[in-house]
Amino acid sequence: MVYSYQKITPLISRPIIRIVLRSGSNFVLYRVLIDSGADYCIFDIQIAEALGISLSQKAVGFRGVGKGKVKGFWGEIEIKIGYINYKTKAIFTDIGHFDHGILGQLGFFNHFDVKLSHSKQIIEIDPVKLPN
Repeated sequence: MVYSYQKITPLISRPIIRIVLRSGSNFVLYRVLIDSGADYCIFDIQIAEALGISLSQKAVGFRGVGKGKVKGFWGEIEIKIGYINYKTKAIFTDIGHFDHGILGQLGFFNHFDVKLSHSKQIIEIDPVKLPN
């Protein structure tokens, strides 16, 4: 699967793609940043509410999407990227100030081989063949 970088300003483009997030019969189309520096997939808490996702009662603290420690909650989600569907855990938190979610190491990079080519402004995503 090949995607184009998204232009943010005339000088800045980012590896942002559109995916489908699903829980049961509910789904949303969502823009996400492919972030190899992120440990987890992180989505806005309003997405969980809209999809009726049951979140863990215990908060998890993490750093990176705000100034200091951020509080989020684990939830199960189904992700569709291109023709690939899979279930994973993600952190849901208040990132409404971003206009996108984040695809990180656990939940995205462990499912795909990813090549980011800034010079060509393309993202190549290939599913990892998991052993049987």
